[in-house]
Amino acid sequence: MKLLAALLLFVSVVVGGCGRPSLETPSEPAIEPNVPLIAQGITAMAGSVASADGTRIGFSKYGSGPPVIVCHGTHTVADDWAAFAKELGKRYTVYVYDRRGRGQSPDEGKAYTSDSEIDDLAAMVKLAGPDAAILGHSFGGGVSLAYALRDGFKGRLVLYEPGHSVLQAVDRGHLPELQALIDRKKFDRALEFFLENIPQMPEGEIAKLKSSPLWPGMVELNKLAPREMEFLRQLTWTPEQLAKLRCRTWMLLGSLSLPPDGQESRVAALVDRIPGMTLYPLPGQGHVAYLANPPLLARVVERCMVDP
Repeated sequence: MKLLAALLLFVSVVVGGCGRPSLETPSEPAIEPNVPLIAQGITAMAGSVASADGTRIGFSKYGSGPPVIVCHGTHTVADDWAAFAKELGKRYTVYVYDRRGRGQSPDEGKAYTSDSEIDDLAAMVKLAGPDAAILGHSFGGGVSLAYALRDGFKGRLVLYEPGHSVLQAVDRGHLPELQALIDRKKFDRALEFFLENIPQMPEGEIAKLKSSPLWPGMVELNKLAPREMEFLRQLTWTPEQLAKLRCRTWMLLGSLSLPPDGQESRVAALVDRIPGMTLYPLPGQGHVAYLANPPLLARVVERCMVDP
């Protein structure tokens, strides 16, 4: 824990000199956190691609430039990433796809397997082209890393607080109780239970979410959480397995996302185990910088795209 905090401070100083990343380019000043930019003239183009089992995977495409694919987390949909995609779309072509079972990618009647989730990302990479980079967030970070290992991905892989079970089962043994609540149609309570016991979100933060417009959509998406936690339970990579990665890797960590005292960080576990991984902090941010500060997140991702 102390090592990770020290590493975050070191990276902040090396990258920015003032406790936050200075992502300055010769032609424009660095973006201050929490100062939004207006992304004018960038609109989404809808499309879809067939995955290996025939499921149509819908996506939104923004901007122009080198391709970047966003693989999102459990309680989100592609539209939640629109503000970020418009920011990054000023210099890149951004593909944000709805993972199967939500939004533009319904999967009724199709069996859900670990390979099907990875196959969906593989289909997006094939569509975007051989130079595509991947940004994987939360559950999507676990999917992205699993894809890179399975298919020998050679592009740029940016992981933002990815889910996995390297240290312990990601559900902390609570999956049966979560499934039981969903089976009994106690959907609001199921989401509360998930947040309390899996990410271990503080009670006050859960209360804020419950009073926000995000809550109803999260309740609906939480019905998919058991199958996705089962996927993450399988991600128990050893250092020897992770050493086989063929891609350049980055880790993004919000400065507000450090684990409770006495608990080892899932982020630190991967940084320790993946050779050559670069860690960048997201100052003043937690797990949802794509909503809280899209300009800052876009600039940090841009930095990953141009790093040697």
